[in-house]
Amino acid sequence: MRLDFQNPFAGSGNIVSGSRFIGRKNGLQAIENRVIRPLEPGNLAIIGEPRVGKSSLAYKAIIERRKELIANRMLPIWINLPSYDQSAIFFRSLVTRCTDDLEDLDWLTEPIRRAADRAMQDELSWSEGYTRIERFFERVREAGIRVLFVLDEFDHARLLFKGDISGFQGLRELSYRPEWRVTFVVTSRRSIRDIELQTQAISTLDGIFHKHYLSMFEAEEVQEYFDRLASVGLPVTSTVKEKIDFYCGGHPYLLEMLGYELVEQYRVTQQTDVDRAARDVGQAFTDHYDRMIDLLREDGKLSKLLQILFGPIVDVKQTDVEELLRYGIIKPTPENTYTAFSDHFRSFLSLVERETELWPVWRETERRMRAVIASILEKSYGENWFDQLEKLHPKLGFDKETGKNLFQRCRELQQKEQQTWGSRASRNLLEFTYPQELFDIVFAEWTIFKTIFGKDKNYWSQRAALLARVRNPLAHNRDEAIYDYERQIAEGYCKEIIRMLESV
Repeated sequence: MRLDFQNPFAGSGNIVSGSRFIGRKNGLQAIENRVIRPLEPGNLAIIGEPRVGKSSLAYKAIIERRKELIANRMLPIWINLPSYDQSAIFFRSLVTRCTDDLEDLDWLTEPIRRAADRAMQDELSWSEGYTRIERFFERVREAGIRVLFVLDEFDHARLLFKGDISGFQGLRELSYRPEWRVTFVVTSRRSIRDIELQTQAISTLDGIFHKHYLSMFEAEEVQEYFDRLASVGLPVTSTVKEKIDFYCGGHPYLLEMLGYELVEQYRVTQQTDVDRAARDVGQAFTDHYDRMIDLLREDGKLSKLLQILFGPIVDVKQTDVEELLRYGIIKPTPENTYTAFSDHFRSFLSLVERETELWPVWRETERRMRAVIASILEKSYGENWFDQLEKLHPKLGFDKETGKNLFQRCRELQQKEQQTWGSRASRNLLEFTYPQELFDIVFAEWTIFKTIFGKDKNYWSQRAALLARVRNPLAHNRDEAIYDYERQIAEGYCKEIIRMLESV
């Protein structure tokens, strides 16, 4: 077997170019229609999560076609915005970068050179310096040249233009007026509007950009990825595909990292062990998840995501759902709910959810119920109370579709969590139950719990029903979302349970 093959994912982590680039037909078409084809191009914002391929898309559609664009008198220039820490220097660099390229192409006319020299003079005020920059690009336009700037990592504008509306207005004017119009393609995690809000300098720049949200790979793009794996001889079975989907979903960056490890593993062992490969890159996955969580928390979206996936629904709006769908962080399920882009990421979020106080009174209620139930049952049945309970109530929580009861599901979920997250996994099997299932256990062992809960089963069944409804993740049908008065009632029930369990 030939083992000196090239790993098709050897460049993972960098901008994807050339034959490594996969799919993105819609994104390429959006750039073509908005930026490349028109005689008077428009501006485009490519928006998406970190490492989802925004820079790669812009590079593939624009920079790799540099010769073709230049033949049509369009000059593409790539600028990494975080390279600049001063607004004035950034705007002057637009002139210097353009001048250098024009000179290399032998397009630098004398009027353009004179305009560049005037724009680069020191000790100019902002207004005078900016006016001269406009004149420079006016001379470029008069020469029949269209300038296209790719501003990569535009989120940095929130620091570069912080508290300074002139920065955003300057970009707008350079692209708005036909006399000196240049075209901008920006890549960013946030929309330009959100970036402006973070600088506390509101302008109308966002209004002149068409927005293209870049999400996870679609099915045909994932299949192309599988074809790349198979190209080196690696057997891509249905089981391999399912496991890769579990870890990565359609996330391009995660797929590349895992793909690289799988190919190198196959080179050495001639075997395909997705779980082992995932463990080998596990820290890189976790680091990426932590980065995503930090950004979601910064934007106030983390609690919304956790509510949608795990409940309870406290303050989620439909716009929150739509935004997370646009970014591809969540996706619809056949069960008419939502889930994360991969099961592995959802599992990570479940750990985060346990540590997050979405609704303190609710978290305290669940914590106390799980602790008390486990304590009481251990006193009654010993350390192996969970197994003993299953023997007594084998049909508790039985699901006809899966053929598993509540106890089997809890064990499976715990085992998966331990295999994936090791010491971070919960050791309490009741952590993997929903509130209704906690009440089901209580009702099944009512002779033990009735002195603690008091009242009767009917009394608590009504409370359990509402609490279970409140705790449900968000479904597509918005009519199923809870109302404010229901949340208030549920909060009252939670306080009642907490008071009741305080004496146990």
